[in-house]
Amino acid sequence: MATVAELIEQYQTDEAMQKEVADILADGKITMNEFMTFAKKHGVNISLSDLPKYVEQAKQLGFIK
Repeated sequence: MATVAELIEQYQTDEAMQKEVADILADGKITMNEFMTFAKKHGVNISLSDLPKYVEQAKQLGFIK
C-alpha cells in the first residue's frame, strides 16, 4: 500500500505518472471516479471523504491551479 507521500515522491520522477495526472486534470476538475481509479491503480487506500483534503493538498503543491 503506497502512501500519499510516496506517490508525491514517485510523481516527481515518473513521467508516465505525470502524464496520467495531467490527463486527469486536463478538464480542470477531478471526478470521484478518476480519484478512486487513480488511488486503486496505485495501491492507495483512501476514502471518497478524503477527496477534498487531497485536492487542497494538490493545489498547495502546484499540481492543480
